[in-house]
Amino acid sequence: MHKPDSPSFGLPAPPASRLVLFLAGLLLLLSVPAPCLPAATYGPATYGPATTKRMTDLTLRLAPVALRNALLAYRIDLDRGVSDALTGYAARPTADILDAAVREFDLVPTLLQTTEPFQQVAYHMGMTAGLIYLLNDPLRAGQDPRAAQVRADYLAYMERKLPLMVVAFDGYDSPPLTGDLRSYLIQRLDGMPRYEQAVLFCYFPHGKRVSSDTFDDRSNAFGVAEVVLSHAVSDAAKSWFYMWKSMGGDVAATPFYHPGEKHAS
Repeated sequence: MHKPDSPSFGLPAPPASRLVLFLAGLLLLLSVPAPCLPAATYGPATYGPATTKRMTDLTLRLAPVALRNALLAYRIDLDRGVSDALTGYAARPTADILDAAVREFDLVPTLLQTTEPFQQVAYHMGMTAGLIYLLNDPLRAGQDPRAAQVRADYLAYMERKLPLMVVAFDGYDSPPLTGDLRSYLIQRLDGMPRYEQAVLFCYFPHGKRVSSDTFDDRSNAFGVAEVVLSHAVSDAAKSWFYMWKSMGGDVAATPFYHPGEKHAS
């Protein structure tokens, strides 16, 4: 796996849309020191704060440069959306989370058309990302009853091991997001059972539960954590790319985006 490269933070030429005025004023906002962010609260069965922050940071690094700069200016609203998704939907059925993700995905491109402030765009993009992060939790909706027993502990294990994990972007064509977010996420969900069983094998190697403190960093539990975090970041980044492009945003400076390849369009 390869860590995403750190892209340039320069603003590209603004798109020919009502985003022009917004992006023109954004340079002034970016020159103001960022306010201290309030500590977000997370339930016992959601990703920990360090894991959530890293996923969001990496999703931002993969975003089109103009969008990234805009969201950084409204980072508080973005993080509030992520936090509200995690705390509000962690205990909900998979179908509810999927429905909510599709609603947010469809809503965001309409917000600027209805003259909503960009705070709302940032918040709902955060909601979309948070819901996608939840859907990539391998133990959240497991069919094996043992998954519920260890889920909170596994997310805490991910939090502890996060500094050692490599998170990778799988590319705009692996698989592509072409506008049908529901089908895209269902395809991801279809692969979750094998990740769940790989993690449970580590917790119950001989039928009796062991502590995650005994896991080796070459274990299935560690490998699954790297994979699902990579999927969560990749899926959220692709959703932001598609929403931003649908709003008329400039995507020319998007990291790992090459117009000649298949991509969300």
